Amino acid sequence: MRLSIVFSVLVLAALAVGCVTRTAPRYTSLGDGVYKSPTAQDAENYCRNFGAPMRYLANQGTENPAQGVPAGEVVYRCD
Repeated sequence: MRLSIVFSVLVLAALAVGCVTRTAPRYTSLGDGVYKSPTAQDAENYCRNFGAPMRYLANQGTENPAQGVPAGEVVYRCD
């Protein structure tokens, strides 16, 4: 009986630690539904929270929309 209680407490503690240490997607809101993230993976993770498709926008200093998956910092919308 005592062993099962100890085991249950250890399992619950492990689950709590797993939830606390999971990293949240990094993003910055630029206003009007536009976001900026340091990587494309962070951008995908943020939009996935809402189940929304993601659309990359033009990187700063360019006028053409980004093609494919850009490297480095990305600007995007979750439509």
